[in-house]
Amino acid sequence: MEENLENKPVTPEDTPAETQPDAEIQLDAEIQPEEDIALTDAMTGVYTEPTATFEAVKNSKKRSYWVVPTILLIVITLVASFLVINDEELYSEIKTMQTKAAKERLEESVIDGKMSQEQMDQSLEQMEKFMDKSSPFFLISAILGPIFGGLVILFFRGLVLWGVLKIFKGTASYMLVICILGLASMIDMISAVINTVLAIVIGKLTVNIGPALFITKDMVGESMAKLLGHFDLIAIWYLIVLGIGLGAVSNLKSSKTIPVVFALWLIWIVLVSFLNIPFAGK
Repeated sequence: MEENLENKPVTPEDTPAETQPDAEIQLDAEIQPEEDIALTDAMTGVYTEPTATFEAVKNSKKRSYWVVPTILLIVITLVASFLVINDEELYSEIKTMQTKAAKERLEESVIDGKMSQEQMDQSLEQMEKFMDKSSPFFLISAILGPIFGGLVILFFRGLVLWGVLKIFKGTASYMLVICILGLASMIDMISAVINTVLAIVIGKLTVNIGPALFITKDMVGESMAKLLGHFDLIAIWYLIVLGIGLGAVSNLKSSKTIPVVFALWLIWIVLVSFLNIPFAGK
């Protein structure tokens, strides 16, 4: 009898409670959700580990990762605008461009009989007053423009990208797409700083790390110069990271989302370059 007991295989039930593996604790550890990725880690991860960062954002409960990067981008944009406006050469270029565009539109209205020459002259005079840097209207628009413009761009882009992702059976929510756009704007901040420095140093308003450094409107024409001016190395970096992020949060392969992002971007820059759409972002 004793021999049989000695040879009997030991089962988990025969093991004393204090010597059994703590299966329940292990199970609890496995099913416990990971902590939400910290905002600072998400912001820096855009540069260092975009794929892993966006995966962590997708698994997070928070949907506010876009707020701080968007505020920072608006602040940097305001500072950049202030520096450009206070550079006489660049400000003169802005004033000349806007006056030329307004005059062309008003001349068309005169030709079409929608206004008289006198009304056109009055409109141009009012515009001259508005473009004066000491004008309160100019200062207000210089401040409010980047704020409201930045928010409109963010939520409009988010709506377009969310709709396109749905066509491709993407699972991301609208606010998750907004989070990706907000975090990707960390790259926009670098672009804003570099482009502002280049503009002040070179004395050319529309300049970036791309063909815009070497071409002029006289060389290729106004529309083609606008088109080529969008081909900025940092903009390409931004689009790749954005495509990676959208793929990560939508359960789609980045090999699909990156081309989609580039296709939408190409359509947009062609429209703003050749149809003279007044608003032209990235």
